[in-house]
Amino acid sequence: MIVEYLRPDPSALDAAVVMLRAGYHAASLGAAGLALFAAAFAHRLDAAGLAHLRRGTLGAAAAGIALSLLALVVQAAVLTEGSDPFDGETWRAMMVSRIGDAFWLRCAGLLLVALSAMGSRFGVALGAMGALMVAASYAAMGHSTLYRPRQMLSALVVLHLLAVAFWIGSLPPLARAARDGAAGAALIAEWSRAALGIVAVVVAAGLLLAWYLVGRWDLLVSTWYGGALIAKVALFAALLAFAAWHRLRLTPALARGGPEAGARLTRSIRIEMIVALLVFWAAAEMVSVHPADYGHRIRG
Repeated sequence: MIVEYLRPDPSALDAAVVMLRAGYHAASLGAAGLALFAAAFAHRLDAAGLAHLRRGTLGAAAAGIALSLLALVVQAAVLTEGSDPFDGETWRAMMVSRIGDAFWLRCAGLLLVALSAMGSRFGVALGAMGALMVAASYAAMGHSTLYRPRQMLSALVVLHLLAVAFWIGSLPPLARAARDGAAGAALIAEWSRAALGIVAVVVAAGLLLAWYLVGRWDLLVSTWYGGALIAKVALFAALLAFAAWHRLRLTPALARGGPEAGARLTRSIRIEMIVALLVFWAAAEMVSVHPADYGHRIRG
């Protein structure tokens, strides 16, 4: 959205597409992450915690589907220059393109994630498969489809997004666990140990993707894509700082039963969630422009 309004002829519809894209990124990957968290840590939750997790998963999955559909409507309005967002020919063209492939794959994955939250004995398998399909939907379209080696880039996108989903999707249940005293501290500490490997995957896959998609240092500072990537990296660094603060200071204080420790940790995780939403915004900005589009250079 910000990138759009920095251009000479900004379009409100294109800006709306970016914001809706950020919204369904957050909702769909959040739902996938909640399913992955449930697969790994549901056995550590009490009945109230499980109910909260299931409600959150269902809500995020529903929001992901709704925002994805609304983004298609606005995209159709962009393609018809605002004249008819429900034009049949435009919709047929979209739905047989990579846009349609990604939409159906994402929605199918979100439906599986929703089913996993309904208490089925196959819940773990459904959630894992749904999360994989949601992540794969982002490899079905976007910049990675334009580069080679195609299969490796797709695998990197999926791996990167699964790790991101697990991290970001875990934040709401962790914020709730922070109110549970020593039991919550034990869960958060266990999650933190697993998250060390997740962070390594996010960083390694992200760096490889950035190298393949950008390829030149000068493009980082001379293109809108590079600017959005720098913003995303800075926001991700803030997430790392929050994670380190929680692991080294706030979680041990909660385990010791420090006064107001649970409230401080809950509040800090909620701020981390806001920063995570900004990361999804930066990612949506990146998707809106080509990594090496000389027509969208930043003017000096």
